[in-house]
Amino acid sequence: MDAIYVTRNTVFAATAGAKTVLKLITPATFGIKILEVGVSMDGVTPTAVPATLEFFTSDETTPGTGAGTAVTTQIKGAAIAHGLTVTQNHSAEGTTYTIVKGLFVPQFMGVIVLQNPLGTEEQSPAGLADSIGLRINVSANVNVLAWLKWTRA
Repeated sequence: MDAIYVTRNTVFAATAGAKTVLKLITPATFGIKILEVGVSMDGVTPTAVPATLEFFTSDETTPGTGAGTAVTTQIKGAAIAHGLTVTQNHSAEGTTYTIVKGLFVPQFMGVIVLQNPLGTEEQSPAGLADSIGLRINVSANVNVLAWLKWTRA
C-alpha cells in the first residue's frame, strides 16, 4: 500500500483578500496526487458573503512567503519520509498560480470536505519541481483551518 499523508495548517487568521493557506512543493523526482481536501472557517457574521476557495498549481517562479511550516503526518502505508517542502498561511502571494478548481464556502462556520474519485485526482506534473495548494479569499477576518490528504503519484 502506498503511503498516505495529511498536511494541515495551524490556525490562520485570514484577512480580506486572497491568501494561500497551504502549499505542497514537490521535488523534480516525484509528483503527488490529492485525495481529499478539507477547509473550515469560524466567521461570526451570518450575512457575510461566502469566501472563494481555490485549488491551484504553480511553477514556483515566484513562490510567495509562507509563515511557518505546515504539519505533515503519515496516516497509512510503510513509513517513508514525505519528501516535500510545505508552506502555510502566506503573508505574500506568489504570482504564477493556475487555478484548477474554485468554489464558494460560507465564512459563517463554513465547512467543506471534498474527496477526489479514484483515478481522477489532481496530480502535480512529473519531473518538475512544482506546487499544489489551497488559496482562500475572504471578505471579513476569519480563522481558517485546512488540510490536504495526498500520496505520491
